[in-house]
Amino acid sequence: MKGDFNDETIYDLGRDLLDLLACTMAGASDAVEGPPACSQCGMDRAVFAGSRVLITYDDATRAGLCSIHCAALDMKKNEGRQVQSIMVADYGTRELIDARTASWVIGGQEKGIMTLEPKWAFARDEDAKKFMADKGGQPATFDEVLQAAKGEGAQGNAACHGPAGQMLFNPAFGDDIYHTHPAGMWMVNLKNMHMAMDGLRNGTTNVTASSVGNNRGLPQDYYNKIPVGPAGERPYNNYMMIPTTMEMDMQMLMVMYGITDRLTVMGMANYLETKMEMLMDMSPYVGMKNGFGRRDATDSGIGEMAPMKTRGLGDTELRGIYKFTEFLNASLGVSLPTGDIDKDYVAMGSTYRAPYDMQLGSGTVDLKPAVTMNFLSDDSLWNWGGQAMYTMRLGNNDNDYSLGDSLKLNTWLQRVLGPVATWIRLSYSDTGSIDGHDDAIQKTLDDRYSDSAMTRYMTPSTPNADPNNYGGQRIDGYIGASIPVGPVSIGIEGGIPLYQNLNGLQMKNDWYLTAGVQVMF
Repeated sequence: MKGDFNDETIYDLGRDLLDLLACTMAGASDAVEGPPACSQCGMDRAVFAGSRVLITYDDATRAGLCSIHCAALDMKKNEGRQVQSIMVADYGTRELIDARTASWVIGGQEKGIMTLEPKWAFARDEDAKKFMADKGGQPATFDEVLQAAKGEGAQGNAACHGPAGQMLFNPAFGDDIYHTHPAGMWMVNLKNMHMAMDGLRNGTTNVTASSVGNNRGLPQDYYNKIPVGPAGERPYNNYMMIPTTMEMDMQMLMVMYGITDRLTVMGMANYLETKMEMLMDMSPYVGMKNGFGRRDATDSGIGEMAPMKTRGLGDTELRGIYKFTEFLNASLGVSLPTGDIDKDYVAMGSTYRAPYDMQLGSGTVDLKPAVTMNFLSDDSLWNWGGQAMYTMRLGNNDNDYSLGDSLKLNTWLQRVLGPVATWIRLSYSDTGSIDGHDDAIQKTLDDRYSDSAMTRYMTPSTPNADPNNYGGQRIDGYIGASIPVGPVSIGIEGGIPLYQNLNGLQMKNDWYLTAGVQVMF
């Protein structure tokens, strides 16, 4: 299966997301008493006016919260202070009432705020009974509600839109960290991920561009006499195209929905743009100045060529995530081959199949099981977690190859600083080489040994046309931050490779940058 995005499709996706954000933020214009933001999680109290709480302490200071859950956290932080009054919003009118004398309902079908178990307050007992008849739930006293909120501890932040919740629902991680949502909750995330590559590497050794190519058509015994370079490298024989830099941008749209408090489903689509800059080496026998023939001493035979570019829809992922405990979830994703694997490029007036890393998808159905552990401190200020994910390719694609299976391990440490969530992250990946080959790509390698001198010298071979030059082990380090703006959160993450041990001659990673925006409702 193949797909393509055009400008109109991208515009429609952006317009739909903006409409969704506008609808979600519509309630933010309703004025409520100060402060405007929850002192615990940073959520806009006007948006969540129906669950807001206002605590007045004995020194006349006030704390404005978005929910009874955050109110319990605030009182825990201020255990040495006497509470003078606790006011909570009436479910129907949104007017503040005395939380101690209110009629409370725990549970039911109505989704709560900042809680795994909904908790709603009513000024009149008959309103509470009507609510339970319609949406379910059980009557409770204020003390029972407060005790339940305290018992949830950090896990209540599973519905948090503020800085603490962003540690679980991060808008800008470059890798997807899988999590669950309470029943009925939606999350929409839009991210732009940029990866830059610069230079060549074989194993753990950097390879200079001047040692790649330059020797096309030389007899092997002559090639063996070429001196070893200053870094101990020998020239890589028979490549006409020498990659120098490569950039990849991925716009990713992810939608998640909580089916139950334990089961969440996810769908993810992406749009890819790739660009590779290259040098063209016409070999010792072909001079750039003098045409077909031996080049002279003033002509290196190496010149720049137009960059290779591809763009379009990538593969689509569907995933189910199940929470076993407060700290552990497991998930299974299926990647569908909606990305094009037949992308071409033009060189020297002829059309060729683009190398494997310039294609837009795997071309295969891929299974992606994952296990995630996540620990949030009781004060919701620290988060640590780890995730292991494996990508398994199911058979070969229509072009008779499959990308290498891959293991990816992630670990992170996050800290809330005021309204901002900050983090550091480490990622380890181990990816296999490509199995099989695309005949159209392989032809550019095989033609180097043609009986025709013209074919040998004019074939645009490149290291990334070789399926053996893919995969390897890599460790990447990242640092990032995110901040909530009402129900919307935005974030950014930057990273660099810390270790690269690559299979064969290939481009080495240089740096990463991810920016994201998301909304939960």
